[in-house]
Amino acid sequence: MNREGKNCQELLQIVVVIIAACLVHGVMQGVHDNYGIMMTGLLPATGMDYASISFCIGTGALVYGFAQPFLGMLALRKSNVFVILLGIVCTIAGLMVTPHCRSFVSLFLFFGLILPFGTTGLSFGIVMGAIIPVLGERRAALVSGIVQASAGIGDALMSPALEGMISGFGIHTAMTVISVPFLTMIPVALWLGKANKICVVQPRDNSRSSESLTLILKTALRDRDYRLLVIGFSTCGFYMAIMESHLFSQFLSYGISGQTASLALTVYGIATMAGAVAIGFLDTKFRMKNILAGIYAMRAIVSVGVLLFPKTAGFSFLSTALLGLSGDATVPPTSGIISRKFGVDKMAVLYGFTLIGHQIGAFISTNLGGILVKNGLGYEPLWIINMILAGIAAAVTFSISREQECQR
Repeated sequence: MNREGKNCQELLQIVVVIIAACLVHGVMQGVHDNYGIMMTGLLPATGMDYASISFCIGTGALVYGFAQPFLGMLALRKSNVFVILLGIVCTIAGLMVTPHCRSFVSLFLFFGLILPFGTTGLSFGIVMGAIIPVLGERRAALVSGIVQASAGIGDALMSPALEGMISGFGIHTAMTVISVPFLTMIPVALWLGKANKICVVQPRDNSRSSESLTLILKTALRDRDYRLLVIGFSTCGFYMAIMESHLFSQFLSYGISGQTASLALTVYGIATMAGAVAIGFLDTKFRMKNILAGIYAMRAIVSVGVLLFPKTAGFSFLSTALLGLSGDATVPPTSGIISRKFGVDKMAVLYGFTLIGHQIGAFISTNLGGILVKNGLGYEPLWIINMILAGIAAAVTFSISREQECQR
């Protein structure tokens, strides 16, 4: 084959790999970001109260965080594709069994543990780790924005579809139907594994995969900038959990219809896609830490708007659009800084550890929201706290200094 033919074949493989990664991550995120809509169907089906289901969702947020380093190390030992396949199996099990749970223990097991563990195996760090060997590091920053944008596509499609199925056919049918796309991911994951074996670009210095999790984390935690990233990303989890767990119910509490609220979440998904792609592009032009600080500052400003805007249908669309622009936009610069400082081969592990802080924030936000609503205090206190945390995140992230320096 001549050189031009090889270049065309390489380009085609890269495009297909990106599409496959977007499919896996997008469908997963469409489930992960819509627990709040699932809650409206699970409340009557399981007989549990709002606070109990919020606790399961909050526990799932912790699982999504704490399982990241473990699955990242498993990816180093086995492969990222192995972890993706494990994630697919657990996600399907969680979706299929959850609607049939009739006790808190069983709901906690399948909705609070197994389902989020499965989605963890399909998370951004794992998926990016599976495709970077094919893409090469130079393309990774831009492609990371595209892959993260697929989460917005998943949200945009899944939110109205899930709400419509729950309203029309019930939660049992809805969760069974949304498990079907995960079955189609199995051949996609197997193809990604084949692409890795004949990858275009090998990750640098693969010998470091033998390092222990403890050593990798000790090296990272000695770095001041990495600690600041963890602090900032913790506030991100608090923010994202409001959207994933409470925003749909919040809109309903204002008298906004379920159909309108689900369409507003579709706007949120589209906006997250636009924000992630834009940030992925900006990451190639400007310092990532400045972009990341700006995103956190934007969240503080938008939180003020959510508190002050009139609570109408127009408010739901405007607020979700503004919230979405900064929703997933923190992921490309955060993972990019980690990759540049510590190497792409450790990105899944260290991004996963960073996500622990993110998910602790999500756990607090999810459960605090459930307690506030149960006690008649509403959702406004969550937004006040979020505004303060976003301001803190902007300040600490802006003080990050040496993002280009790679630790060895």
